[in-house]
Amino acid sequence: MHPELVRRFHEPIRDEAARRYGLSPEQLTELTAFENFVYEAENDDGEGLILRISHSTRRTIDYTLGEVEFVRYLAAARIPIASPVLSDSGQFVERIEDREPGSYFVATAFERAPGIVFDDAPPLKERYWKPPLFRDLGRLFARLHNRAQTYAPSSPRLKRQEWHEYDVVDIDRFAPPEEKLVRERTAAIIARLNQLPRTPESYGLIHADLHLHNFCFAEGKITAFDFDNCEYAWFVKDIAVLLFYIARGEAREARDEAATAFLGPFLEGYRELRRMEREWLAAVPDLLALQRSMNYALFHQYRDPAVLDESTLDRWGRFRRDIEADTPVLQIDFTSF
Repeated sequence: MHPELVRRFHEPIRDEAARRYGLSPEQLTELTAFENFVYEAENDDGEGLILRISHSTRRTIDYTLGEVEFVRYLAAARIPIASPVLSDSGQFVERIEDREPGSYFVATAFERAPGIVFDDAPPLKERYWKPPLFRDLGRLFARLHNRAQTYAPSSPRLKRQEWHEYDVVDIDRFAPPEEKLVRERTAAIIARLNQLPRTPESYGLIHADLHLHNFCFAEGKITAFDFDNCEYAWFVKDIAVLLFYIARGEAREARDEAATAFLGPFLEGYRELRRMEREWLAAVPDLLALQRSMNYALFHQYRDPAVLDESTLDRWGRFRRDIEADTPVLQIDFTSF
């Protein structure tokens, strides 16, 4: 959780946010989240909602409205996503004043995606995490990217950040000063990515965090949610992020096999609706390496090494060693797909 958000947050803020969306504070169930306070509850009509609370130090009203506008644009094309809902006062985003002048909390609510997250139900994942679902995910990503290609914000105020503006891409801010090689390796990755072309067909507004924790599965249907990190980047970056987390969910020696088994059917589904040239797949290794460096920066942003157990420290130590050695996240020839 963002340290500044934790420092400023208190229960009356939560309760006020709930009331503005017609929810009872007593019925809120806090969900596991990394960058916001997130709750689940039912409104008076029995509809499941997700309430998200952030802070202006991280998300302004306009920046959040940019997310809402994009999600509504996707939903208008009947893409299965969790749509934002209006507050009782008819607003998609509610401002709740902080005790410190000039600062405020940002509350939004979304439909609860039907179904469950796979990691919450291992038997369901074991049954369905197979090529037919991989193809369905490919089709979903293609639909998201096709729709995003025609999106333009209604106002410059609502524009989302470019990929390189995400704070953890600037690893100099978070990695310890003595980790010079981590900085050099990450800078080289960013320099190579900056050489990639940015055309309407290859570059646009993407989810940027659509991994297994950010979609639900129910009765053969996938519903995506949590566009909080949506940003402008290459469409192939969305695919790289998903691959990164699929690999991270496996033992180190099984990651290549798991990613290969997933990517083939996924691209079959994707290519039914949208082109994905092998030249763009050649950028996946650098995009995977960027994601690793970003996760390493997040570790330093949100965690205090002095209070972590040895297992966690060892895991993040391996992250550092892999970055410094420029070890590929996956040993796969992506251009062969």
